[in-house]
Amino acid sequence: MVGGESIRIGMDVSCLIPQPLTGVGYYTFHLLHALLARERGLDVRLFGSMARGKSAAVQRLAFSCSRTRVVRFPARLKNWLWTSIEWPPIEWFTGAVDIAHGAFHLLPATKRARRMLTVFDLSGLRYPDSRSAGNLRRHVSLLRHAVAHADAIVAISHSCKADLIELLDVPEARIHVVYGGVFLDEFDGALDEDALAALKGRLGLEGDYLIHLGTLEPRKNLPRLLEAYARVREDRGDCPKLVLAGRAGWMFDDVFETIERLRLSDHVVHTGYLERADAVALLRGARGCAYPSLYEGFGLPVLEAMAARIPVMTSNVSSMPEVVGGTGILIEPESVESIAAGLEALLGRTGAEWTDAAYKRAGRFTWEHSADALEAVYRRLHAGDGR
Repeated sequence: MVGGESIRIGMDVSCLIPQPLTGVGYYTFHLLHALLARERGLDVRLFGSMARGKSAAVQRLAFSCSRTRVVRFPARLKNWLWTSIEWPPIEWFTGAVDIAHGAFHLLPATKRARRMLTVFDLSGLRYPDSRSAGNLRRHVSLLRHAVAHADAIVAISHSCKADLIELLDVPEARIHVVYGGVFLDEFDGALDEDALAALKGRLGLEGDYLIHLGTLEPRKNLPRLLEAYARVREDRGDCPKLVLAGRAGWMFDDVFETIERLRLSDHVVHTGYLERADAVALLRGARGCAYPSLYEGFGLPVLEAMAARIPVMTSNVSSMPEVVGGTGILIEPESVESIAAGLEALLGRTGAEWTDAAYKRAGRFTWEHSADALEAVYRRLHAGDGR
């Protein structure tokens, strides 16, 4: 054991149980995987709950943990118990721990442990229409409880941290930034052109294409992207197809209605959820990444596009400028004209100068660096300092 006294961490990883993993689960799994790959004196114990279902992600992490317990228990009931009557303590499931960590917006009830949680975004407060009314009420309730009682809060970007301070009046000293990350080696090496060609054939793709990677939901701003894409197609005959890679989420009908209205059915391909190898191959083979989201807590698809060495167009709001730095094309996401200009710039960016710079910047955001940052939070909190 390196690093002195062992710190016992009890972590609620219920966000890893729904399959397939999307943004929150993907961040949590890979951060924990990187954290558990070291010998630093952290005794991590996992707890998860859901009314039904088993989690391959939790099972994979369990091999590196001293204790893992998954129980069949409705999430909404647990949320109410932990925020209303502070019961049952997580120690019932993990044994005695020094720190209890809620992986996603819910602060665990404890007997004696210090408490922390990870906040991914405040999109519901910034854009209330981006969530259903019930979902918004639940998340705001969880966050307000956490703000009142947490010893420390992890934000996944400085933009998210700023939102916590502005919108929920969280003292800055209690917030710690732990970025999302990327595995650079996943995007290195020669691209398997035959496998990419076979994948494109299954999807009905020929030639170049632009890609948007992420769940189809309101805050991804896809109707405006489609409006801008239609304008660019009118102006240039060489405009490639647009690939929407990701599952259909809440209120996805607007996306397909816009495609029909703009007569883009022959030019836009929706892949649905992709297995990881296919998503990486499709990203690496793209002409560019178009990601004009209204709001992101971090924006993993933008980072992965940078690692894939393809040009990136993204929004000039929330965390996206923080991720791309000066290596991407930034647009005003609520302006179709700005998005269209960004697409034109994206199609014109063909040299390696920008993509090499973006790849180099992506190297600042590895999961190993993220694990270092999370471990530092644990050690400071264990030492009695949540700041």
